[in-house]
Amino acid sequence: MAAIQAAKMKKKVILLEPTGHIGGMMSNGLTRTDASPRKNVYGGLAAAFLKQARDHYKTPDPIRIYFESSWAEATFKTNLSKVGVTVYYGNRILKVERSGTKIKRAILKNGNDYCADVFIDASYEGDLMFKSFAKTILGRESKSQYGESAAGVNRIRAPVLTNDGKEVEIKVDPYVKPGDPKSGLLPGVIDVGQKPLGSADTSLMAYNYRFCITQNGPKVPFTKPATYDPVRYETTARFFAASKKQGFGVSPAYFTGSDLMVAGKYDVNSSRYFSTNVWHLGYSYVSGTEAKRDEIRAIVRNHILGLMWFGKTDPRVPANVRAHTASFGLCADEFKDNGNFPRQMYVRQARRLVGQFVLTQRNLERKTTYPDAIGLGYYPMDEHGMIRTVKDGYIADESRKSIGTGPYQIPYRAMLPKKVDVSNLIVPVAISASHVAYTSIRVEPTYMVLGQAAGAAAALATNGDVSGVNISKLRKTLSDAGQIMKY
Repeated sequence: MAAIQAAKMKKKVILLEPTGHIGGMMSNGLTRTDASPRKNVYGGLAAAFLKQARDHYKTPDPIRIYFESSWAEATFKTNLSKVGVTVYYGNRILKVERSGTKIKRAILKNGNDYCADVFIDASYEGDLMFKSFAKTILGRESKSQYGESAAGVNRIRAPVLTNDGKEVEIKVDPYVKPGDPKSGLLPGVIDVGQKPLGSADTSLMAYNYRFCITQNGPKVPFTKPATYDPVRYETTARFFAASKKQGFGVSPAYFTGSDLMVAGKYDVNSSRYFSTNVWHLGYSYVSGTEAKRDEIRAIVRNHILGLMWFGKTDPRVPANVRAHTASFGLCADEFKDNGNFPRQMYVRQARRLVGQFVLTQRNLERKTTYPDAIGLGYYPMDEHGMIRTVKDGYIADESRKSIGTGPYQIPYRAMLPKKVDVSNLIVPVAISASHVAYTSIRVEPTYMVLGQAAGAAAALATNGDVSGVNISKLRKTLSDAGQIMKY
């Protein structure tokens, strides 16, 4: 969206794609958009793309808009081509050359390098931002840093299910040999216990893949991965057994989900407890080398494919659940060059900019208004699993409930590094926000809104000075392009 908007304003734009395919999560399994249930929140290029999807698939609901990953990629490529954007694939950042506070050159791992007046880091990981020495944070702030009630470490507790309005704790033994701490912990559980409440740490939300399956369309059956180890899913089996003791059954769709999209395809996300999410890998992924990241991507992919095999074959899974899982397979017409599995891991958060303005929980809840507002965000402050550990001899998860919020403004300054750090960089994804606020900002339609604003600002910047952009002109440019800046 940044590239398209800047090109529409007659600027020469080069788009460097790290992978071999454009579109990020939108073309890699996330086909159920987190579009606002309220009208008049997302405008501009985001709304135009969603309208393309609605028109193509003839979906009657203007809010719940679904599409196929392959369609999304093809549509992004067409939209880029129409405005003359050049896309180069397989470009991962190696280092940055600077002159004073200006980025002069981005050098890629494949040996290519590129100069520009303005750089936009629209990646999930924020690597260009980090390598340009902008101030960043990796992890979550303490409760005291910004006065946020939801910040920092939260209380750990056993998984909870609800029966007749009453919460019931499901106690799952965490040890390889039940009841024996000396036997070690099961995979996915770490021994940190209850950290100090409200304290800062380096925990990040769990990662997974939003993979695509079908029951009736062309499909590839779930098969046993070469790395399959049933011990990896022992926690899931014990969760089922402990739930049954408490009178809870298992949904037939536990492993597959029930989110039917279009063309008979399902967008599978994580369920609440033992599912596709892989915990505790975020920090190592973000701070690691590309080889380390590839290793973690493989771990997460193999975990998910193994989970499907477990759900299809393991006798500890109820028979009706096994049968339902076995009736599905990977979509044979998606991700054909990657074993029908998405290429982009769902990096829910990575590094975040600490820029000219930091959005916080208070800003989102109080609907702070800004003279440099460039778009709206709208999504609950929704935090996926942070820590899975042990309390009183049972598995305990540290995560908090979602915090509702209505549409809120996002200021241009939140995309800008501090002037003394980097002066010609705009960051519309790894935006300057606290961990709590970012758990709302982190959805694709909001990224699209921010991307369009970044592209417009880059086009308006004189001599690459992104802090000197005329805000009135920027807001008028965005308004003329359909962007919504006030709810």
